[in-house]
Amino acid sequence: MRILIVISLVLLSPALARADAVSAAAAMEDPANPLVLVNTEFGPIYVELLRSEAPLNVTNFLALAEPRDTGNRTALAVTRGYYDGMRFHRVVPGLLIQAGSPALNQGEREYETVRDEINADALGLDLEPVLYADGEFNPLLDIQDKHDLEQTLLLPLYRRLGISGNAQVAARQDEIMSALANMSVKDAYAQLGYRYQAGRPGRGLVRGVLALANRGPDDNGPEFFVTLSDAPHLNGRYTVIGHVVEGMEAVDRIGTAAVDPLELEPEQFTSSGRLIYSIRQVN
Repeated sequence: MRILIVISLVLLSPALARADAVSAAAAMEDPANPLVLVNTEFGPIYVELLRSEAPLNVTNFLALAEPRDTGNRTALAVTRGYYDGMRFHRVVPGLLIQAGSPALNQGEREYETVRDEINADALGLDLEPVLYADGEFNPLLDIQDKHDLEQTLLLPLYRRLGISGNAQVAARQDEIMSALANMSVKDAYAQLGYRYQAGRPGRGLVRGVLALANRGPDDNGPEFFVTLSDAPHLNGRYTVIGHVVEGMEAVDRIGTAAVDPLELEPEQFTSSGRLIYSIRQVN
């Protein structure tokens, strides 16, 4: 009897997996979009990729996810997908889970760096002032201290205005304040080097979005994150390429325990729960 039950479960498993894919496909905004399965230790996560919003970055993500034919017939002809066997190496509970770091890719697979595909106007960043009438800075800028203020606003503004040295800062205070008063969040990010597109749709970083991590403008590689909650302070600096249509419970389970990649010991990379078996397109 036990053998029959095991056999039945084996026979049923493809049907159950198919049912998951079918229900995920039914939840998509556009059935013509790619649907990918992020297969993790905590369960499947189905993501609809938004080709119309970020075509270059979606194409790059799909190319990395799929196994690649090396053309070498004297050895293994096919290498595994870039993400196969990787882990979510950074977890900020309540904010995001992150994976795909090139530093942690054991296969040493090459990847391309792709430019940003962000529509700041669609996000309303062109209408968000940097400085409110009461003198407070817009919380979207996430300015926490003097260092953030200098790096995000002041130093880029000084460079744009050709200001150098404390004497010039003091002499041109009125000009600096006028520039800040008339600056939008979009303008502030443009000072940092972000280039925006207006011809394609775009969306903000709300719960369940898959976006690409970066070290600055036009630096999109294989590393990505999934948001655990709405994160408007990240809008305008990260390219959104997809959103979870089924499996947020797995995302939430992965996101329960904080993981800081700078504090990880080697043995911690083998901790359970954060493993990615594979990422594959399923439609």
